[in-house]
Order: sequence, then C-alpha cells, then structure tokens
Amino acid sequence: MLKRISLILFMAFLTVLLSNSSVFAQGEAGGHCLIIPPSARANGMGQTYVAIADDATGIWWNPAGLAFVGKAIDLMHSQLVPELASDVFYEYFGGVGRINNFSTVGFSLIYLTYGEWEGRDPNNVYLGKFTSWEIAPTISGALKLTESLGLGMNAKFIYIDLAPEEATVEGQKGSGHSVAIDVGVLWKVPEFSLLGYSISHLNLGACISNIGPSITFINRDQAASLPRNLRIGFAYTPVLNELVRLTFAADINRPLVDFERSNTYDFGGEFVYYNLIAFRAGYMHDKDGNIMDPTYGFGAIINNRFRLDWASIPQAKELGRVQRFSIGVTF
Repeated sequence: MLKRISLILFMAFLTVLLSNSSVFAQGEAGGHCLIIPPSARANGMGQTYVAIADDATGIWWNPAGLAFVGKAIDLMHSQLVPELASDVFYEYFGGVGRINNFSTVGFSLIYLTYGEWEGRDPNNVYLGKFTSWEIAPTISGALKLTESLGLGMNAKFIYIDLAPEEATVEGQKGSGHSVAIDVGVLWKVPEFSLLGYSISHLNLGACISNIGPSITFINRDQAASLPRNLRIGFAYTPVLNELVRLTFAADINRPLVDFERSNTYDFGGEFVYYNLIAFRAGYMHDKDGNIMDPTYGFGAIINNRFRLDWASIPQAKELGRVQRFSIGVTF
C-alpha cells in the first residue's frame, strides 16, 4: 500500500513542478518529457526552430528539416528546477544520417527524471527510496521532395515509471506507456521580389507532434493525454555573407488537447560572426503559463563542425531561470 503521507508530499511536489514550470506550460498530464525543447541554440532564440531544424534536434522540432541535413549528432543537458531539486533533469541525444540525395534517417532518445523520493506507509514507516522517470526513444525519416521542400515523420515510444508496486495503493506498478507520431513540413522558399525588394533565405515550417493514444497507468481512469501540439513558424536570414549571418525567427504553438488554452508566441534572432561565435536572444509569450520574458544565449563554433551552446530561459514567475547546455557535431 502506498504510504499516504509520502504520496501526498510527492504528488504535491510534482503538481507544483508541472503546473508552474515553463517546461510543462502546455498543461497536459502525460509525457512531459515530450514537451521540453532540446538545443541550447533554439532555446536561446526564444524556442523558435520549427523553420530551421538543421541539426539532430530537428527530430524534435520538425523532422522535415532532416531532409536538408547530412550527418549530425546533438546532445543537451538541463537541470529543470535547480532551486528546488538537483536531481530533476533532462537529457537529449539525437543522431541523423543521410541515406542518399533525397532521404535521411534519424534516432533520438529523451530521458527525464523527477529525482529521488521517500516512500512511507500510513504509519510513517520508512520503506525505501524510489525514482520516477520518463523515456522516449524516437526513430525519424525525412524526404526531400524537391530541392526546396522537405517532409518528415517520427515514430516514438513513451514509457513513464512513477512508482513501483510496493508504493501503490493497488499493489500494481505505477507505470504507463504509449506510442505517437509527428509529421512535419519545411519549405525553403525560392527567391522572390516583394515591393521591389529581393527576398531570399526564407523558410516556412510546420509540425504536428505527439499524435497518439493517451497513456494509461494503473487503470483507464488514470489515463493521461499526450501533449499534442501544432507548431508553425518562419525563419528569415536577411544578411548572409562570409563575415556575418543574421537570422530572425518566430513560432506559434497551438495545443491540441486543451483547446481553451491560449496559443504561445515565440520570437528570436541569431547573430553569427565569421562562423566562430554566435549571439542569440528571444522572447517567449505564454499567457496561460505566466511566462512573458526574454531568452538569451551564445555559442562557439569550431572548425565549422563542432558547436558548444548555452542558453538561459525563463520559467513561470514563481521559479528561477533555467540554464541549458548542448553540444553538436556536423559531419
């Protein structure tokens, strides 16, 4: 039997964490590891990446972007609530490789841990320490339909382990799983003229994510919807030469579970100097999640291949900012 005191305290902590943190601002109850955006670069740009997605984190943002990627590996680490718990963190690993001139495949693994917690019975007898966690392996494929149009799809498995058998009232393991797919499109708009000005290096992207059945835990009454979401956006690079690259981007997110929830709006930009160092800034506007604050970050590029990135992003007003670190390699 689950120790009621421990369960109440643990679930109260999770409720505060999941309802207030920007990480879980979409408000769904299941598969929170699917909501956390990877890539310190993207986070520094205000989480605007659906129309860029030009590395292995594109698996999460928009698998269609992989159609224009050769070979890449990306990793990201982030402590989610460092002021509350040091053992609540998120890890992302992704890798992609080109098969031929028009197709690319990828794989990613997401791991989220809620940290360690104590279990106690109704008499406050200590019964051990337990860890709650989530994992989501994903396989991805993308096709370059034309030189400027890409289409991508992900298939993922989600597994959540909240509590072992000895820590549940029903005497059953508090775990659940589901499967889901993502579908995305990315269009690198051919050069065109607008009001006498030539417009080039404009990307338009869209991705619908986490389409799949709800996660059932001990019984169907405890089923939790996946964080289904539609993201659309653009990225425009008005300055691009050997010395500097300047990009502006914007994304709109439409939750597809809680339809009463407001859209979130993200804006950002990146300035790259001599393909050596990058400065990024952005703004996140999430009215329902109480997040209306700037993001910022920077990155270092080595030999046009290795990328080291850092970003600082806001959470809800009650929590401090979160730091994100990522490493990327392009082959």
